[in-house]
Amino acid sequence: MYFSAERLALANRKVLETFEQCSVAWQAIPHWDTGDPSQTQVPNDNVTAPKFVSLTPPVTVPFTVSLAVAIAPTPDLLLANVIANTVKLATKVDKAVFTSLRTAAPMEQFVSLGTQDMLNALIKARADVETAGYRAPSCLVANTKGYTELTKLTSSGVPGTDVLLPPTNVNCLQRVAALETIPPSTGDAVAYLLGRRQRIACGGAMDASPGEEALDLAVSIAPSMEVVGEAIPPNINTIQLNVRLGYALRIKDANGYVAILNPL
Repeated sequence: MYFSAERLALANRKVLETFEQCSVAWQAIPHWDTGDPSQTQVPNDNVTAPKFVSLTPPVTVPFTVSLAVAIAPTPDLLLANVIANTVKLATKVDKAVFTSLRTAAPMEQFVSLGTQDMLNALIKARADVETAGYRAPSCLVANTKGYTELTKLTSSGVPGTDVLLPPTNVNCLQRVAALETIPPSTGDAVAYLLGRRQRIACGGAMDASPGEEALDLAVSIAPSMEVVGEAIPPNINTIQLNVRLGYALRIKDANGYVAILNPL
């Protein structure tokens, strides 16, 4: 045993807490537990195009700690390593999830990043998800460029969010770095408008029921730390660890969200 049961439980709790704080996908998309860590497929629950969705191999971030860290009287240095690598895990998961959303979404384009053009695009996107039955307050996930434009001060001296978000019934604005690196195809994705059937507080999707929503995450392995074993030489007196997540993104209704693009 490299870790006591108590220390391993402490590390796993820290992984989950950090992942909840850092992953936009986890905060914006409800999830459910498959109950089987070895499960390979789940139904997509799409009424128009039913199929099975493969659960991805666990997304992992490997790291090592010394035996001295593992058996130290206090867990501080171990938890510092766990936190730093869980942040990397959240980034990897966000990039994978939002890249997948880009390929399946209906698209609304606006000509420029001016306030009026953004408002027009958001209203059109809002109309699309309302038509599909998602009339509860929406979540808007933007990259840094879009977030900056959304929050710019207007000529009257108020933030753009005060002008743009109330008419479009958006109660949550999130910035996700993963959108910066998704290669454009027909345009630069600056935001996703995620429709809701439930009233979900900002960042609260992790506690919401996934059944009514257009998107969810089927989770086979919760965010946790895996003890692999003694590291391979030349890493002497070190232990190989992974932080990991096993999941599948289910797009149950592609009309329940809209990608908002800035044309090239």
